[in-house]
Amino acid sequence: MKKILLTIAIIIGISLNAQDFRFSQFDLNPIYMNPAYSGGSKDLRIGVNYRNQWFNVPGKTLPGPLSSYNLTVDKRFGNILIGGLSLNLFQSFKGEGFYKHTHAGLNYSWHMPLKTRNFSLFIGLGLSYNNLSVDHNKLVFSDQISAEDGYLLNPSSYQTPESGNRHYLDASSGFVAKGNLGKDVSGEFSFSVNHLNKPNISLNFQQEGLNRKYSSFGSVSFKLKKNKMYLNPKVMIEIQDPFKTYTFGMNFYVVNRYVYANIQNFSKPLYIGLYYQTSVFDFQTTNSMILTAGHTGRFGKSNTRYQIGASIDMNIGGLNFKSNISGELSMNIILDTEDNLKRKRKQTSKCKIFEGNPLTPL
Repeated sequence: MKKILLTIAIIIGISLNAQDFRFSQFDLNPIYMNPAYSGGSKDLRIGVNYRNQWFNVPGKTLPGPLSSYNLTVDKRFGNILIGGLSLNLFQSFKGEGFYKHTHAGLNYSWHMPLKTRNFSLFIGLGLSYNNLSVDHNKLVFSDQISAEDGYLLNPSSYQTPESGNRHYLDASSGFVAKGNLGKDVSGEFSFSVNHLNKPNISLNFQQEGLNRKYSSFGSVSFKLKKNKMYLNPKVMIEIQDPFKTYTFGMNFYVVNRYVYANIQNFSKPLYIGLYYQTSVFDFQTTNSMILTAGHTGRFGKSNTRYQIGASIDMNIGGLNFKSNISGELSMNIILDTEDNLKRKRKQTSKCKIFEGNPLTPL
């Protein structure tokens, strides 16, 4: 019965409007949302994300019935490209793996040169290769089921396509604006458009263009007076006709003060967040509460940093009784390549002095 339901869902889904897979922890997976975030860190950044959507939907236990993996690698090349490059690999599964989407993208973000450090503007472009596939041999159709005899061995009258694969190129673009609004206040706004070319995603030789997705994200961070705490309210709006999703909430950060290279810095090692997500503002369709928590730290005495986060989406309407919760895990590692380069320059300088004065002690 589960296979039949999944078969029907896949066949119907092929001819209906598609909606992009989405992640709740967009802070730890920004490049999936907008290519302009490429090179957001001056150091080499490696990020991995895993999401299991709706644990109660029938399908594979691992990786999950509606699951996805995402890997991103990005780096800023200020002196060469005046911006950043990123590589994004993504794969999602439906049901028992009958339906699979694989994505490999390359993104470039131009960082506009400005005289001030209180404001920055990034403009990004992305191009990706995608593959959609369905294994028709694993599907069971209704005419292969008998109320009296159960599963029948005879083939279905449904004519499956010769190829269960669709290959296509996809393009995206966006911009990110960041600024300091005061001593302890900063803000960020981004906008992106995915599927600029509206690629054909039909698996049965029809014309089914993937609708463009418009994403807007806004965030403000400010420090509570006389407290080592930051509040970070955020709003995310995603529109992909005919779907509209609104997410709004807040992260609560604990702040630590530290001094590095005689400069005062503040880190946010711990945070918790609460968000509400809904499809429309009438609050009558499927909606959910999202709980997030995370930690940021360093490896030993180096400047290499890590960011880990976890979230749980709890449906409170619509599919609540059938789908149960969704879970997500994320991790970023930011290597201190800038510090390593400085150390190499110092070592090279010392070596040159030693070669000119062989009697100079080390």
